[in-house]
Amino acid sequence: MSQTPERFHALAKEALADKQLRANFRGAMDYLRDKRKTAFSDLDEEKQTRDLAEAIRQRCLSKLPELLEQLEFNCYRNGIQVHWAENPEQANAIIASIACEHDAKSIIKGKSMVSEEIEMNHEMAKLGIECLESDMGEYIVQLDGDKPSHIIMPAIHKNKQEVSDTFEANLDGFTPTTDVDSLIQTGRTRLRQKFYDADIGLSGVNFAVAETGTLCLVENEGNGRMSTTVPNVHIAITGIEKVVEYLADVPPLYSALTRSATGRQLQLTST
Repeated sequence: MSQTPERFHALAKEALADKQLRANFRGAMDYLRDKRKTAFSDLDEEKQTRDLAEAIRQRCLSKLPELLEQLEFNCYRNGIQVHWAENPEQANAIIASIACEHDAKSIIKGKSMVSEEIEMNHEMAKLGIECLESDMGEYIVQLDGDKPSHIIMPAIHKNKQEVSDTFEANLDGFTPTTDVDSLIQTGRTRLRQKFYDADIGLSGVNFAVAETGTLCLVENEGNGRMSTTVPNVHIAITGIEKVVEYLADVPPLYSALTRSATGRQLQLTST
């Protein structure tokens, strides 16, 4: 729902006057900043990483029209059906048509900011299709009828007591607690069966590789893998700016992304 400037300013003034909300944000953002500072302890390496990531993105954006066509071709070659949407209405109509084709009544979602921007949950609800968030932060704000407040940590504006209150108000049989591990386990337990029951899984896309028709997804909870592999149908929704040219472009972007987002180093393993 769009906001008028007057309404926005009134809401902003109200939020800024909320001392608890400000304290929640301050504690969480200080924590994230400290994690990022530790992850980029070498300032020269940070600049090199940032400059390389920017160069890759600028190169890819300069070739975007041809890369989009290459991506479509290689996605089709990999068995991925590609749809194009010019606006939220078209995007929601495409998702609704896929749901109708598969007689779907429930969608389990990994984190997707694009689906938030097009108000997908709201539009699917009009058609009797349940959309359930499986990212823990998104799940919490969805239970509360709230909106995400941060692109990486959607529930960053809530402290553990407020999360406990949300669970108590919405989950039958929940015993109030402020133990973070117990709260997270409660959410995961409630979501577990939903992955198996869902007709469709939906996710965002961090990078779409034109060279190979590969869709890359970064996640740290396991919900991304569950929502993309357990349901029989997977829908990936993304903006066109996420396209990169080569598979070799991805590792440097991953290195910048994971450390900038949550302060986590990229772990490389071989099998």
